[in-house]
Amino acid sequence: MIRHIEPSEHMRMRPKLYFKTLFKEKTLDSLPLEIIQYAIDQKSAVITVNLYTDEFSVEFNVGMSFEVYQDYLEDITQAEATLVKIPKSVPLWKKSAQEAGFGELIGLIRINATSEWCKLLTYSNGQKGAFLFKEGVTQTRTICGSNEKENYTKITVKPDATIFPNLVVNPTTLQEKIDVIKEKLSGLDIQLHIN
Repeated sequence: MIRHIEPSEHMRMRPKLYFKTLFKEKTLDSLPLEIIQYAIDQKSAVITVNLYTDEFSVEFNVGMSFEVYQDYLEDITQAEATLVKIPKSVPLWKKSAQEAGFGELIGLIRINATSEWCKLLTYSNGQKGAFLFKEGVTQTRTICGSNEKENYTKITVKPDATIFPNLVVNPTTLQEKIDVIKEKLSGLDIQLHIN
């Protein structure tokens, strides 16, 4: 009998198929870079990357939509779909990403799927959304009104050490890669903070 495997499950089972550059470089740098690419695609001009001992976050000045994502088996928001669904625009996105120096990308699903946990906090059009994912699966979803006037998103990721043993984000090489992106895409403010 053939069993259907969700993309996130396959990514956890065969991470080397989805993270060739990461395993080749022996660093987790491509994880925050992929979120940076997403933020740039969303027209964010201000991006902050925070590195911690075993997790990282990427903050940017664009909110995510809370509208229902229509092309999914259950009612989820478009914000959630960004982290659990492979986008239809991947072929075009990959080409522009590679031209900008990002390498291979297939959307934020692979980061979420291979994380121990991932948190999404986003403010958009007078609403606040807070989501917690474990191993790529939504655990909690809270959406409520907000007085926050600015749109904003923060994605915090704890990569799964069982999938990426002995690998960490290298601040030096990550900064070098960020500098290349900033050279190619002028007008971006990307800051890297080590906490």
